[in-house]
Amino acid sequence: MNHREDLEFELQKVKLAIQEVIEDICITDKERQERIKKLIDYKEAIIYKGRELCIELEAA
Repeated sequence: MNHREDLEFELQKVKLAIQEVIEDICITDKERQERIKKLIDYKEAIIYKGRELCIELEAA
């Protein structure tokens, strides 16, 4: 895999993880918000890394 594919794959995994957290009925709202915030921070880091490498990510 190249950098673009790696970043797009990571971005897709984060999006799926966010969706799973949203749909998880076994956690509290506070816990849900904390997890989503961490995942969004990670998503933004992936996008930033793509920009550093001058890669336009399709999954963004």
